[in-house]
Amino acid sequence: MERALIFIGGEAPDVLPLEVMGRYSRIIAADSGYDKAKAFGISPDIVLGDMDSTGCRDEIIDRGFSACPEDKDDSDFVLALKAAGTMDYDLIGGGEGRLDHLISILSAFHDYRAPKLWLTRCDVLFCSRHFKAELEEGTQISFFPADLSKSARVSTSGLVWDLDGHDISLSFISLSNRVEKRDVEIVSSESLLIRFPMDFFRVKPKILLC
Repeated sequence: MERALIFIGGEAPDVLPLEVMGRYSRIIAADSGYDKAKAFGISPDIVLGDMDSTGCRDEIIDRGFSACPEDKDDSDFVLALKAAGTMDYDLIGGGEGRLDHLISILSAFHDYRAPKLWLTRCDVLFCSRHFKAELEEGTQISFFPADLSKSARVSTSGLVWDLDGHDISLSFISLSNRVEKRDVEIVSSESLLIRFPMDFFRVKPKILLC
């Protein structure tokens, strides 16, 4: 299945976990997401946005990409989602920045769809209805609906505070739970964003189903 990789503004990890990242049919950078892609030695196929925060504006224009007007209806991230079309995608960036930008990103998950994998400076997030993994005991985990306008009925095994058909929603998220048993499984009626701290890949977890 075709998959896109999208770089956006906001904080991103220092290193990409290539062991969980696949091959991409299209690499898209939105505004200062171009700077992040360049730092990783990645050359995007598409660069878009109003170019108000990139430090490489001249370089981007020299590559043949034009800045769109700053006064526009869509955020740079939404422009990137539209460029991805119907493809699934992974997302790099978007962390530890302006609150309104973060809300805008989460809002886009309602109108379009959430990424399969989302990496910020502090967060590793997987999007899944059925997640199985072999994880180190004590690993911190949180999860909430990928579309915050929906509630999800969630059952888990392997956590300190397991759920059995519990409703997770904007009014009740599972915050700072912990892995109690190495084998963890999460089953949900709706797609969840399942969050781990950025050191998640340090202990080489085994993702069995996502």
